[in-house]
Amino acid sequence: MKKQVFSSYVALLLTSVAILSCTQQATQLVPYPNDGVLTPHQQEAVGKMPRVVVMTDAEVDDRCSMVHFLLYANDMEVAAIIQSNSCYQRHGWSTEPWLAKQLDAYEKVYPNLKVHDANYPTPDYLRSVVYIGDENPDHVQLNGNMTRYLLPGADPVIDPTDWPDTPGSDRIVELLTDDDPRPVFMQAWGGMNTAAKALQKIKAQYPDKYDIACRKAVIYCIWYQDAGGSYIERHHPGVTILLSHHFSGSWDYGTMTSSDNIVQQYMHNGKNPLGACYIQPFISEGDSPSFLYSLNNGLRSYEDPTYGGWGGRFYKVDGYENVYRDTGFGELREWMENCMHDFEARLTWCYTPRREDANHAPEVTVEGPLDRTAHSGDTLWLKATAVDNDPVNVDALWKLYGDMWEQHGLNKDQVKRQIAQDPSSAARFGGTSNGWYMYRGGTYQGIIDLLFQEDGSCKIVAPQVNRTETFHVILEVTDKAVPRLATYRRFIITVEP
Repeated sequence: MKKQVFSSYVALLLTSVAILSCTQQATQLVPYPNDGVLTPHQQEAVGKMPRVVVMTDAEVDDRCSMVHFLLYANDMEVAAIIQSNSCYQRHGWSTEPWLAKQLDAYEKVYPNLKVHDANYPTPDYLRSVVYIGDENPDHVQLNGNMTRYLLPGADPVIDPTDWPDTPGSDRIVELLTDDDPRPVFMQAWGGMNTAAKALQKIKAQYPDKYDIACRKAVIYCIWYQDAGGSYIERHHPGVTILLSHHFSGSWDYGTMTSSDNIVQQYMHNGKNPLGACYIQPFISEGDSPSFLYSLNNGLRSYEDPTYGGWGGRFYKVDGYENVYRDTGFGELREWMENCMHDFEARLTWCYTPRREDANHAPEVTVEGPLDRTAHSGDTLWLKATAVDNDPVNVDALWKLYGDMWEQHGLNKDQVKRQIAQDPSSAARFGGTSNGWYMYRGGTYQGIIDLLFQEDGSCKIVAPQVNRTETFHVILEVTDKAVPRLATYRRFIITVEP
């Protein structure tokens, strides 16, 4: 994957925010206080992918999540995959070549993936960012029964000062102290001890870079699977921590036991080497919400933990400036269908060498900025243009809509002939549909009428407020294909009295 140079963007953002905000790629940009660190929103504005680090203990669910993760490597800059341990896998699994086998399988499907998105990183690049982190069982002070009950505020029981450095912790130090202003989204699929050591080292050896390093660090934790979480809370409070407990009940072992058809159809089908690495017979991925949170899929959820998206929604824990907990497994389940459809489509890319034979998400262009300011009573028009560039797959759609089309006097061959003779009629059978809805995430607690227009736009009258309030409106554009895919745009409206 090409390395990006960001120093010029920092200067541009800090001196020319007004200019960038007019590009319509994103919205209002607010310089990060006191330094040149990009906020996630600024990162999106200059067209950069999220920079991510995975810390995995290689448990069964991690290995399934890794299959899912690799299919989204085109939407992230994978800065490190660090093999570590946890209270469940105290010795780690770096001595077993499970990850090497998955990357070998990725290499087999890589030529096909590149057809569908040129941003997929090369297998050799991914191999180059694999590191070994902390796998010392003496550094794990918890047992598995404690993790679900370990909440923010627990007293730290570790001190990594005298622990040896590891290649994984040194890589985190390198990322947090470099000149790249992007946030570093660290995903603790297992424990956080490797990150704890890295932060301790930065504080001790790079004091002039410590504050910026902490502000760059965003750690999404699948439970606190060692004592590293409590240590970072107490000793490195500038780090943003997202603590997920409700991956359990949504993505974890045994929750989606009826999904065996997905695994059989798209992975264990004899033609998908990467899918064959999925070692569960049904969807079982306790760690996937952590990388789903970081995706730049239009929901903008990683700009603020309270916004909500595929990785869940979070609230700030009382007494902490940068520690958040997730609100419930329902906040994950509400996105599950679209999320799984997107996963299914990418799985088909693994064994589909022609782009026209697979489905891809619609492309959406917004008219005007995503962030807008209005006064009570003002009328707002939210407009966007959506295009589905994939050819209509009549055979697949007939399974869904055939009965309805027959009621209108059409059989499948007639539909095919009509599309062949008049390509413009394809939109009648394929095309896209717009869905607008108000979404929690802002401060305004009332209900706002969304007035849908024939051209697919949305009209809104700003509500009466007594103080500055914000509300969110999401545009969800779906195609008419199999699997059905969605593209999002989140509008954030600030209303002044």
